[in-house]
Amino acid sequence: MRKWNFKVVLAGDGAVGKTSIREKYMGRGFEASYLKTIGADFASKKIQTDEDSIAFQIWDLAGQESYQAVRSTFYKGAAAAILVFDCQDPKTMTNLSSWLEEASKGSNNGILIYFVIANKVDLEEKRRVSIDMALEFCNRLEAETGIHFYYSETSALSGHNIQETFDFLAYKLLEANNIQSIVPPANTGGIIDIREHKQEIVIKETRVESVASTSDVTREDIEAVNHRIDTIEERLNTIQTIIKKIVQKMQEE
Repeated sequence: MRKWNFKVVLAGDGAVGKTSIREKYMGRGFEASYLKTIGADFASKKIQTDEDSIAFQIWDLAGQESYQAVRSTFYKGAAAAILVFDCQDPKTMTNLSSWLEEASKGSNNGILIYFVIANKVDLEEKRRVSIDMALEFCNRLEAETGIHFYYSETSALSGHNIQETFDFLAYKLLEANNIQSIVPPANTGGIIDIREHKQEIVIKETRVESVASTSDVTREDIEAVNHRIDTIEERLNTIQTIIKKIVQKMQEE
């Protein structure tokens, strides 16, 4: 049995739901009212597969600016960072740029896996950051930093996509440690690989441009191209006939 110990940091502005996500994953349920995290809170959870025993050390970092000087020490030794924002508050999403910089510097670029999580998606009527807006932000962040992101949407109230996110995280951390024999989690539909998503957008845009360009071609243009092709084929046939006659004459001599 292979044993792994992965340190994971939960980072993001205050009151975006980091503590609730951690508690939901730990199986303690959701509490409607809770004290804001002070400094950093630590919890541990073990999961097991056929060949691997994985211990997650989950560090829940305080989002208040007053703790910024203290937080940097908690990133050391982290294998993964989960950057959380509140989909009701666009500012908490844009602030992730600063959180990413803090995590990258604090870990000395040692973090292997980065997740961006849009939390509180159960409050659909209050949502102000759409999935398209969030993915565009992640695309821009990846282009600026070169850091590879995964994206998911969660609800600490219902538990939506929380277990799936951590299962996928465990799989990717093992993969990052060159464990190739592991089987991917069954439920990963809610996880988006930003790099693959960007490639899909490029392919779609290319197809649209291709359709647009062909729609401008007239029947006369097509007939002209076909005529040129026929002319080229006739000339090739003539050249082939001449070459055959030359070869035959050389053989006779």
